[in-house]
Amino acid sequence: MNDRTAIDWNSLDKRRFFVVGTGLFTGLTTCLYPLSVVKTRQMALEGSQSGLKGAYLTARTVVAHDGLRGLYKGFGTVVFGMFPARMIYLSSLEISKSVTAKVLAPLNLSDTAAVGAASFIGGAMGSLSSQIIVVPIDVVAQRLMLLGGGPTAGADSTARAVAAAEAAQRQRTTGIHLARQIVRQEGLRGLYRGFGASLAMFVPNSAIWWGSYGVWQQLLWHQVDRWRGHHEHSGGDIVSVQMAAGVLTGCTSAALTNPLDVVKTRLQTAGSIGAAASMAAAESGAAASSKHRPTWRGVAVQLARQEGVAGFWRGVAPRMASSSIWGTAMVSSYEWLKRLCARPTDTPLA
Repeated sequence: MNDRTAIDWNSLDKRRFFVVGTGLFTGLTTCLYPLSVVKTRQMALEGSQSGLKGAYLTARTVVAHDGLRGLYKGFGTVVFGMFPARMIYLSSLEISKSVTAKVLAPLNLSDTAAVGAASFIGGAMGSLSSQIIVVPIDVVAQRLMLLGGGPTAGADSTARAVAAAEAAQRQRTTGIHLARQIVRQEGLRGLYRGFGASLAMFVPNSAIWWGSYGVWQQLLWHQVDRWRGHHEHSGGDIVSVQMAAGVLTGCTSAALTNPLDVVKTRLQTAGSIGAAASMAAAESGAAASSKHRPTWRGVAVQLARQEGVAGFWRGVAPRMASSSIWGTAMVSSYEWLKRLCARPTDTPLA
């Protein structure tokens, strides 16, 4: 059985693909961004409660202190910064998938193995090629997410940091202002803090996501054919399988890579809870201390000592929810976008 929903990269109208895709993915980001804010605060703020209850308390606290706008801190940075990153990511993803599929063709692998392998390589290459843009966006956006928002439930140790953060908030800190501040305090390398950790998290996560999606989709099609027999599938069949595969893929990738995301988030936001204070000091001419630069290993060891294995699963509930919802919405929209932007002679029947 062939991957019946696949549309080759060379079959797409690229201009239409990127123009329509920009609006489509911006809309999805707008709807799901609050989950990223909650996840980041749960992962980065020591003493915050984990699980669904912790996610609810975190969201409620942010809204109580900053209103709904508090759930969109860093949104502008992400939306505008991701335009070029997404173009690079999607181009690399599709080109790598096509090339890998051609390389694997002579090996006569099963459809599930071939699709899974091509998608795995494509996902890895898409993420790898876009990290030069993604990491600075991530660093700035995550630090903005931690400004204000009030104390996280159970986080008594952050009281002074919260006060400093709220002082910075009154200064109407923007993404550009914060990026300049980071460069002044830490140099350009400050925008790439956790670059290695980001590669270690995003590249495997992207590879696992797309690889799992390819495998889950093939397995689901096998089940559909077993239950209903081999026949021409309707558009409803295709959408249903893609959505189910998106949910399963989101849960799979989130569960497997959450520990990496926790360490990456803590590494990139280290010191940012008190960043408001350091920004205020810098505005007065004081230089921020850079004597202690956290490392991937150091953050992981400290987390294990303070919170045990459970610490590596902070934010897993909102992350799985975000990954599943985003995965389902994104992949359904993405597949629809590819069908919409396929050249007329190559558009598959649905």
